[in-house]
Amino acid sequence: MPSMFSCNCVELSKGIHNVKHCNEERVYDLQHLIQLIRSGKIGSASHIRAHRPRALRILWWTFDYSYDHHFLVTEATENKLTIIHYALKRLSRIILLKGVAEIIQDSVDFANDEEILDFDAGVYLVTAENYPQTPQEKSKAVCKARRRLGERQYSVFYNNCDCFVSWTLRGCSYSHQAMNAKGLLLYIGIVTRYCLRTYRALQTFKDCINKLRCLFGE
Repeated sequence: MPSMFSCNCVELSKGIHNVKHCNEERVYDLQHLIQLIRSGKIGSASHIRAHRPRALRILWWTFDYSYDHHFLVTEATENKLTIIHYALKRLSRIILLKGVAEIIQDSVDFANDEEILDFDAGVYLVTAENYPQTPQEKSKAVCKARRRLGERQYSVFYNNCDCFVSWTLRGCSYSHQAMNAKGLLLYIGIVTRYCLRTYRALQTFKDCINKLRCLFGE
């Protein structure tokens, strides 16, 4: 996928790009979510952040590696949300070199899906003054996001779910979470980064083998 989709997060953290402050409004439960949809606060090109509490317990030590998942709403009704996000794949598909993560479009059914919208853990509507405001700007942002459907160029620090939404709505790929990672989450990110490099090397090797098979099979 072309490198134009991302930019250097280290440079962003130095202020080279103008990343304006975001405001967040907590969504307390399903009824509150529906109220926000009815009022028009949540709709096309809305940015949602969902907290994912995670902890590793070893004897009497607890290591927190909680993180936030970000996604873009493309359509909102009183029954479901249609979203686009960078979704991690199941371990079995990763082992079979089917991709680590992929930008996909999901339908979040309010009646059945409690994983993406875990209100107890924390669901937030994120807004910023430099986000699309008019219907035309929002439509353009959604079309921009859809052009990246199927992308498998995930990077923990430089092209994650937060980067994707930031690029779609602001025009620059930046993850505040990645640039401020600490403790176990930072180490997990570093290890994952090298695992991704190994995975992509194996994927390239697999592609070369397949090309050789096709070549000699003709």
